[in-house]
Amino acid sequence: MKNHVQPVFIDPTTDEGFKRLFGDKVNLINFLNIIFRGRKIITDLTYRDTERIGATEEIGKVIFDLVVQLSTGEEIIIEMQTSIQTNLKQRMLYYASKVISDTAPKGNRKSWGYAIPEVYTIVLMDGFHMPGGDRSTYFHDTCLCNRDSGKIFYEGLGFIYLEIINFVKSEAEVEDELDKVFFMLKNMSTLKTLPRIMKSAVFQRFFQLASYAKLTKEERTMYDISLKRKWDAEAVRMYQEGLENQLEGLGKQLQEAKRAVVIAKAEGEHKKAIETALKLKKMALSVEQIAEATGLTIDEIEKLK
Repeated sequence: MKNHVQPVFIDPTTDEGFKRLFGDKVNLINFLNIIFRGRKIITDLTYRDTERIGATEEIGKVIFDLVVQLSTGEEIIIEMQTSIQTNLKQRMLYYASKVISDTAPKGNRKSWGYAIPEVYTIVLMDGFHMPGGDRSTYFHDTCLCNRDSGKIFYEGLGFIYLEIINFVKSEAEVEDELDKVFFMLKNMSTLKTLPRIMKSAVFQRFFQLASYAKLTKEERTMYDISLKRKWDAEAVRMYQEGLENQLEGLGKQLQEAKRAVVIAKAEGEHKKAIETALKLKKMALSVEQIAEATGLTIDEIEKLK
């Protein structure tokens, strides 16, 4: 288990760190405007069920359920959370579908006209890879699109995944505000000072809230428990991955062993065929008859001495 050295900044991917940083309205608006990259301009938001913790089997997971106001006057719904690895895509689709269905009236849907609000699910993926993804993409902004043309079919159901494990840029390699978000999420808990690239008011606010020294005694206790829970989950995941790697290695060894058996069997049968052919040649059978009896080619039989 990791030694718990008092950090300068908390880990934003723990439940308590996530709640502290993104439970701040100004922080969350700034974060959302960065990851929407100008496609949506968010001016205000309301937390609905601010901490929906432990959705049945997901004990300890924090989900922010948000009504978001845009600069156009429209409202959209956003669910934002960290997530565990199991059935990631299916689970996020389920959550988004439930949000949509919950907005429907109980009756008179004809007059409602299926006026579905735009719904976005935002997921901070910590410590594991996107199922079926590559190891170079760290920001996934997806919606419904035409499979052949790639043209957007429906914009209003979106999934934004931040695959933190794939972000490997150093501070000097950070290119834009989105990169800064990833650098912060991945490195905040190990940093000793505010990075040079984070001097703007937006990121200073994040780091001020993330100061471990500014937590109350109760907040530190809750954070430490949350951090231990994350470490325990990480240890379990690493153990499972180790088992999977071992099984994969054993599978490859088994395939090699099977191939060796097949080769050995084929070589043994070929050797027996040659021995049989030699005996038949001594019995003065024709080359054609020997070939039919042994499965050897006429050329092989003619070369036998």
